[in-house]
Amino acid sequence: MAKNTGNKRIPVKWVRDKAKAAYQKKDSCYICNTEKDLELHHLHSITILLETWADRKGYDISTDDGILAVRDEFIEEHHIELYDMVYTLCNTHHVALHGVYGKAPSPTSADKQRIWVEKQKAKLDGSLPAPTAEAIKPRGLGAFSSFY
Repeated sequence: MAKNTGNKRIPVKWVRDKAKAAYQKKDSCYICNTEKDLELHHLHSITILLETWADRKGYDISTDDGILAVRDEFIEEHHIELYDMVYTLCNTHHVALHGVYGKAPSPTSADKQRIWVEKQKAKLDGSLPAPTAEAIKPRGLGAFSSFY
């Protein structure tokens, strides 16, 4: 992983500062439609993307000059992850999502995060189908199945 020894700021902050100008945060939370305390959630951790990319390219982002020299290239190569694979969430739902997937979710969890967001939205708007009796019926309980 890239080291943070000579930076006055952590490298990802330089990337976020530059990228923020083009963020298109929505006016309400994707899940609950509140208009308060909105935050942008990336399905891919920008820190993990940046550090993996820098390591793969052999770039030294351990200094401010190092990250500034390659920041635009990173943003260009990760346009989809930075700008398209995002949700506008209220702080409550953003914190809840990170409570499930951690502070820096694994790059392999993007689809699971997307499904989680969609399920939370469906729960609130009533479009998530109620479980059927068959779906909640206990199965395979061995010796205890006779009690059901």
